[in-house]
Amino acid sequence: MVHLGSKPFRGKREQEAYDRTYAGRYQKLLRKNHFLYFGLPFILSIVAGSLYLQKFTAVKWEKYDERYRQVGEEEMLSMIENKRPVDKKNDYYRLQGLLHDHENEVSSNEDYEIVRVKRKKEDEPVW
Repeated sequence: MVHLGSKPFRGKREQEAYDRTYAGRYQKLLRKNHFLYFGLPFILSIVAGSLYLQKFTAVKWEKYDERYRQVGEEEMLSMIENKRPVDKKNDYYRLQGLLHDHENEVSSNEDYEIVRVKRKKEDEPVW
């Protein structure tokens, strides 16, 4: 049985016409020195791609550095000095969007006095 392979059969005139085309000349050069015409462009495309994508990896590492950067002593002291006092009630109302209403309510109700109410006899705790 004859093994024909994948090489297409061309007549003499067809082969000469093919050899004059760009693909034919490239194939002939490729057979002579395959690294220069196949390997080198492939490697150059990989290197060019990595240089082009270097911007994107730089952005990734810059974000990483921002997230995990070390805080200097002066920055830490300034953060401590500029700290806002924490008030649970005001923060709760601020997060709910009700801070303005809460401040108005508190300022209008400051004129009352807290008085303990007498318990009924049956509500007294028994020890």
